[in-house]
Amino acid sequence: MSLRQSQFEVDRLEEEAKKLGVEVNRALYRELSFDLKEGPRVFIRGEEITEDNTLGMWFRVAGTVSGKYTEGRNLAIRLLQDRIFCANHEGYLGWARMGKIAQHAVFLENQIPVVPTKILYQKSQVESLKVLKSESNFGEWNFPIVVKHERGYQGKSVRKFENWYEVEKFLNKIDEVNLGMFLWQKYLPTKWDIRVIVLDGRAIGAMKRTAVGKEFRSNYSLGGLVEPWNLSEADKILAEKVARVCGLDYCGVDIMKGPNPSALRASPLDRGDINNSYSYILEVNRQCQFKGFEEATGINVAKAVVEMFLGRSQN
Repeated sequence: MSLRQSQFEVDRLEEEAKKLGVEVNRALYRELSFDLKEGPRVFIRGEEITEDNTLGMWFRVAGTVSGKYTEGRNLAIRLLQDRIFCANHEGYLGWARMGKIAQHAVFLENQIPVVPTKILYQKSQVESLKVLKSESNFGEWNFPIVVKHERGYQGKSVRKFENWYEVEKFLNKIDEVNLGMFLWQKYLPTKWDIRVIVLDGRAIGAMKRTAVGKEFRSNYSLGGLVEPWNLSEADKILAEKVARVCGLDYCGVDIMKGPNPSALRASPLDRGDINNSYSYILEVNRQCQFKGFEEATGINVAKAVVEMFLGRSQN
């Protein structure tokens, strides 16, 4: 587990597990080792992991430039999953790194609604969207537009461009080699979104996150206000479908409300009154933090996670 990014979650898991008589053994990826032979063995700090001493494994961040820990995580899952419950095992083995671009492919393949998005690999492709004699459009979209890095987290990579000057300034700053790592998206004027936590196939609750002041990003880590949200049955089904098609036992699903797709395609003069009641999936986070969620909803996520492991161990 990554203490730097998930200190609160790790502490809460340990706290609730202790109440239920379960010991949490925190380990770093570099403390794993393997003996690959007939009857392969997996060790943490030299102690073999077996069904007798391990209830389950919950993986957090495994981001390294080399990818060695991602490979180590997936190797441990492959060797242990028949005997020990490894949370999100299907999703990890399907996607070593589940970036936003890969997510969009899965969503579209499964008829899950997403915000209109462009993936571009050359600066000339971006520049070709500039409408002649007009600085107000980005292709068929009106400004502003949103650009985000496909491996960004906590909203830190998300930018909003108001005009072509800002787009060109951005293009001048980045290496074209990295351009294909960004998603270019139509801006939805909604300054809030919904975070749903799905656990063991069931949406356990939702919170509303609202951007504050001039900030357009609603992330809790960026100062967004959080409050409980009464999840509709349709959004509950949608969030659970996202978790299911991505093979995730635990995840946070982000939903944003906006006009329906036909209204998005219409020109501003033809839209009339826009009813922002259509649900778009922004992304799924398979290691989602839950400090703001627990504060907003009063739902004990850490306890629910431990109970999931207990339930799986009895099956």
